[in-house]
Amino acid sequence: MSIRISKLGHVNLRVADEETSKWFYTEVLGFKVAEQDPEHGGVFTTLGEDFHTLDFAQHPDPVSAQKPKRGQIGLLHIAFQVDSHDALRDAYIHLLEHGIEIHHATNHLNQRSIYFTDPDGNGLEIYYELPYALQLFPEGRSDDDESLDVSAPGEPLPAWLFEEWPGPEMKARIEQIEARMRPQPVTA
Repeated sequence: MSIRISKLGHVNLRVADEETSKWFYTEVLGFKVAEQDPEHGGVFTTLGEDFHTLDFAQHPDPVSAQKPKRGQIGLLHIAFQVDSHDALRDAYIHLLEHGIEIHHATNHLNQRSIYFTDPDGNGLEIYYELPYALQLFPEGRSDDDESLDVSAPGEPLPAWLFEEWPGPEMKARIEQIEARMRPQPVTA
């Protein structure tokens, strides 16, 4: 018998500057503060469904604390999902408008992702995943990742943000799965 975990509950970060992190996670990424209690854990933020999704608290000595760095063991990034390719484009633009550098973007076949960091250097990802990704890629998606162009604030946006994605062949596959998943009418 195994543990029956129903979902990932929340992530808790120790931060160098609680107010800067509060600005970043609320004003840039759109989280809402559910509770702020510095004596018992810091800032609890939500995306609206659960009481808290991402929490953060002030580190007692941020100057001497080790910062996250690429190549370390542990958390690589936290990923946030959006509902459409248009929403991914909007997120990309919003990040640039807030001065957030997008480090790289990737087409993973089943999803497109943009990668950046929070004020403390924690890796973050925003992605759009194709509907029915598990059914589309039952054997996995292979390692055919494609690097996508990125731009800096003030530069032209990459063309892939404006592509019709997924393309016609993948859309047809999604429509076939949707048709199979629809409840069939009961005949008397």
